[in-house]
Amino acid sequence: MTPSSWDDDAMSDINVTPFVDVLLVLLVIFMITAPIITQMVQVDLPNDSYNKDGASIDKTLRVVIDQSGLVYVNDQQIGSELTGVNLAKFQQHVQKWLDTKPQSLFVDVAADENVRYGAIVPVIVRLKEMNVGLNLIIDPSRAP
Repeated sequence: MTPSSWDDDAMSDINVTPFVDVLLVLLVIFMITAPIITQMVQVDLPNDSYNKDGASIDKTLRVVIDQSGLVYVNDQQIGSELTGVNLAKFQQHVQKWLDTKPQSLFVDVAADENVRYGAIVPVIVRLKEMNVGLNLIIDPSRAP
């Protein structure tokens, strides 16, 4: 081959430099915008509930937290904080219910919509520590 025939051959190599440049620019854009997007996400809690589970009222244990933060287990008042004597009463009621049930069922946890989130968390944590499943109950009649 002569040097003049090299100029006539088609170039079969792909130049990836522009492709890499575009990818690097996109990477920088995503790195800058990802933290901004995640800070702007707002969550609206649902107004509906899944009400097709087959549990009957007599088989479920109902834990209710009223607007002032008082915890009730099947209409028995436990107290406002799940510590000390109140925690022992709560665990006793739940364990008594668990001992009468041959199978694993769920506890229904219902809380007033104006109750502090911090009042609900200890109930959920104590139930999880006792290896009890739970359903969070809301009012389906007010669904959008």
